[in-house]
Amino acid sequence: MGKFSDPKDLEIVEAHRRFIKVMEEERLVQLSGETKLTYLKILTTVTDKLEVPGKPISEVVREVMAEVGPLIFQTMQS
Repeated sequence: MGKFSDPKDLEIVEAHRRFIKVMEEERLVQLSGETKLTYLKILTTVTDKLEVPGKPISEVVREVMAEVGPLIFQTMQS
């Protein structure tokens, strides 16, 4: 048996696996250089904040939206 037994946890793990697979096998090669830089900034910011021990997810989301929200909206408009 794996690390997780809760069905919701298992669904999340599977969604993460699907996300990584589709990004590595299909989407990443389709992104422009500028979009790759934006995506990397967003991904790095989220990961850095998630790595802080004990930081509540609600705080992570607030900080991420404040920092990368403008980048997300800019990407949506391009």
